[in-house]
Amino acid sequence: MKSSEYRISLTRNGLLGGVVFANAESVLRKISANIRTIIPGEGLGLRVKVNKYSNTNLAVDYGFGVGGSHGLFFNLGEVF
Repeated sequence: MKSSEYRISLTRNGLLGGVVFANAESVLRKISANIRTIIPGEGLGLRVKVNKYSNTNLAVDYGFGVGGSHGLFFNLGEVF
């Protein structure tokens, strides 16, 4: 899986931020086949700084995928 994101601060003090992200993952079409399909995804989100010393954020993301798939995701902390 490959992922990339671009973050921007929305307030001077860093309390609120925004993010735009994209990713791609390859999956096997069939277990018995060696043909892989690349599945892309993208989205945007907001970040609210919960603790500036540990750099902990509350993340609210909305992502879009193939075939009309989409979802709302919440996270507390940092993934990377």
